[in-house]
Amino acid sequence: MNKPSNLPIIVILMGVLGGIIRGMSLLNGYEPVTLLPIKEDIFQTILIAFCAVCIIIFFFLSFKKTYSTEFEILFTSKSNLSKTVNILSAFILIIGGIIGIYLTMITPVNSLFSKISELMLWVLAFLSGVAIISITSTLIKNTLNESNANFVIIPMFWSVFDLIVIFKNNASSPFVGIYSFKLFPTIFLTLAFYFFACFLYSKPNTKMFIFMSCLAALFSFIQVIGYYIACIGNPSMWEINYFDIARYTCIVGGTLWIISLFSNLLYTEQFKEKL
Repeated sequence: MNKPSNLPIIVILMGVLGGIIRGMSLLNGYEPVTLLPIKEDIFQTILIAFCAVCIIIFFFLSFKKTYSTEFEILFTSKSNLSKTVNILSAFILIIGGIIGIYLTMITPVNSLFSKISELMLWVLAFLSGVAIISITSTLIKNTLNESNANFVIIPMFWSVFDLIVIFKNNASSPFVGIYSFKLFPTIFLTLAFYFFACFLYSKPNTKMFIFMSCLAALFSFIQVIGYYIACIGNPSMWEINYFDIARYTCIVGGTLWIISLFSNLLYTEQFKEKL
């Protein structure tokens, strides 16, 4: 467990376990009618403690080694699995964006600003998928240059805009325990995308990129798996929201890409530890 190369597997396993705990918390920790939290919700307490332990473990494993910081080398992989995951994540984001655009267009709203902001979110999600395809293609072909590398900032804009929309829709919500876990995946995806872009635009920080990627994957699994467990377990209490489905589709796409990137960083034999 103390080997950094095992980190992607550890992140996935802990994310799935955390998602199960989150699902049990949603099913048992809230009143069916009001959705107010139940004071004796043991699953919420377990989840908070679980997340704290995971953060400590990921911090230790992420900062244990130092890797090369050359952008072209760090994220270039000859692995067919890595290429497949990158393209899959791109198409998932594109599909999520298309679903979101369609839902926004057919849903009547009172505010034109609200419709525009929602449309911008889904358009950016769609463009993020296109950007991932472009980045993957250029890195595989070793044709990365300043013009096509600019695509690395598009996913970051998408995740930032997702945060804005979440705050807009939940700013006055009293259900902090419910929507706070909606924020965590996007917060850490934003930071992971930021540190990824730093390899090109700023001072590279490999350790922070790995750490933020781990947290992004962890909280994405927790929220997405927990959400679907709750919807399936008690559909009358947790009614499926199609906008949430579109959003979580995009979150899954972005998370898969981040996992692929930092997995490649850890596994590629080209990296040499700085002594």
